[in-house]
Amino acid sequence: MANPSNTTMEDLKTLILAVDSKVNKFYEKLDTIENKFSDLVQEVKQDVTQVKLAVSKTGQELKELRQDHDELHRGVEAMELNVQSLEVEKLESMRQTFETNMKNLQEKQLILEKHDRKYNALVSGMPEKSEENIWKVIDDLMINYLKMQKPKVDSFPFANAHRIPARQNTGERKRPNPIIIRFIHYADKELFLSNGSNLSGKNIRIVDDLPPCMKEARNELAKIAYKIRLEENLKTRIRHLGVTVILETRTSSRDKWHVRKECLCC
Repeated sequence: MANPSNTTMEDLKTLILAVDSKVNKFYEKLDTIENKFSDLVQEVKQDVTQVKLAVSKTGQELKELRQDHDELHRGVEAMELNVQSLEVEKLESMRQTFETNMKNLQEKQLILEKHDRKYNALVSGMPEKSEENIWKVIDDLMINYLKMQKPKVDSFPFANAHRIPARQNTGERKRPNPIIIRFIHYADKELFLSNGSNLSGKNIRIVDDLPPCMKEARNELAKIAYKIRLEENLKTRIRHLGVTVILETRTSSRDKWHVRKECLCC
């Protein structure tokens, strides 16, 4: 028969060994869990590091993108300013070109109108009668005022002649309406005008027929010329070149004519 104390010791020893085995297994599992946790922590740290790097890279890219955006914005603003400047310059150039073309067109139109009136002479101040015969009035002018020979006067072929209404200032004594004469030959008109010096001291004047704006310029220069003759005792003449009306003066017939004033009529 076994000793009870020996049996108890064996059981206790078995129990201790079993507990020790379980403890060892527990430690093994704990080590495994700790290793896995450590690995997990390491992985998390690596992921966090990668995330930080990604965030940093993204931040740098955002910064660069913002800089690119700012540069692009400044570039667009500069381009808009350049476009506006170019548009203003282009519009100004177009305006200047348009004005130049208009001026050239007006000048050409004025020259054409002047050329159309080339064979016309304008007579102002010739006494006017009711129901007058205009051809008798012209004969009277040429023979008695311009001192031209009657045979020469009779040889002149005219295209037309008539009076034109004159502007009358309020309160002013009615003046004779001017006569416009159209010659067939330009040389006849020039001969007619060359005898104008015989009208000195009379209130009759014969001049080239000009477009209205050139007539106005000539009338203004005529007023200035009258004042110069009166105050400066100079000789004056008014001539036209192209679309410019020119007032010239000189002291005597031996001197050269000097330009005193010019009027550009377009």
